[in-house]
Parts: sequence; structure tokens; C-alpha cells
Amino acid sequence: MKKLFALFSALAVLPVCADEYSPPAAAAQPATTAQPISQPKAATTTGPATAAERAAQDKSSLAQEPRAAGTATLARAQFTSAVQDREPTDKISSLLNDKNRVYFFTDIKDAPNQKITHRWEHDGKVVHEKSFDVGGSRWRVYSNKTLDPQQIGEWKVSVVDEAGSTLGTSTFVYENAPAAAIPPASIPATATPTAADPQKP
Repeated sequence: MKKLFALFSALAVLPVCADEYSPPAAAAQPATTAQPISQPKAATTTGPATAAERAAQDKSSLAQEPRAAGTATLARAQFTSAVQDREPTDKISSLLNDKNRVYFFTDIKDAPNQKITHRWEHDGKVVHEKSFDVGGSRWRVYSNKTLDPQQIGEWKVSVVDEAGSTLGTSTFVYENAPAAAIPPASIPATATPTAADPQKP
């Protein structure tokens, strides 16, 4: 009788145990964390940040580059009768041979530390050369020549740089002076007849 009661008691409790029964939990999966996708790094520039810095960099680059030698130019060239305060007093294209000195003035630019020569020619023949050492970007120099009155004709001066190149030429004509005016011949005075003195007895 006790066994039968125990069996009924077990059957009565079984549903309750079934309701409370839960299957074993599945094996825990290892937790995963999402890794953020790495973004490409922004490109960095190595240049100057401002226009002023770019200008300063350009100026610095220019300062480091050697400057090319300037080409000599002839700004002015003329014959003159005199030079005062390093400037010509007049401009001569012809000269009479009653004067025997003439000057040649030049204004030279962009030829620092170069040698410039005035080459004088008479009727195509070189008769005189005068060289100058140019000391700055603008240099005024002149030469002069004492002329023989017999050397009439065309005179030319060439301005030549140290490489032998001609920067420019100028010419003037040396001419005979007109003969001096001859004063008219003096006419002898005509004697005025006078009355003869009466003879004394």
C-alpha cells in the first residue's frame, strides 16, 4: 500500500518537474566586437600654408640662382666740342679744320666689370684706340682726338666690347674751312691839282 502511494505521488509531481525543466543552454559563442573600418589618412602637403610664404619661397629660390651676365647696350653716343660735368655740351656731325680737337662721348649700360673700347678710324683706317674699365651698370666715358688739319674726310668711332662685338658707331665729317675773305685792294688817292704858285720875280 505504501509503495502504491509513493508511485502516485511521483506521477503527480512529474508534470511540475517537466514545466520547470529547461534544456541546457547552448554553448556560449565567443563574443565578437565589430572592428571599425580604418579610413585613409588625409594627405598632408609640404608646401607653404599661405600665399605670403609661397612668395617668400619663390624669392628665396630666385636669390639662390646666379644672375646671367647682362648684355652691354649703348644708350648714347655722340661727337662734341667739349664735355662738362660728364655730359656733352653739343652734338657735332661736321667740323671745320680750323678746329683740331673733338670729343666722343658714350653712355654705356649693363656692362659692369667689362672693358669697352673707342676705336677711331679715318677713311677706314684705325688711327687710335682708347679702352675703359666699366665699373657699374651705367657708365659714362669719353675719349678725344687731336686732328691734323690735313686729315679731312670722314671720321668714325666704333664702340667695341671685350668680346669684340660692336655696340654702335658714330661718324662726322672733317672739312676745309673757307678761305679767309681777302680785303679789297686799297685805291691810291688821286692828287688834287693845285694852282701853281706865282713865280716870284
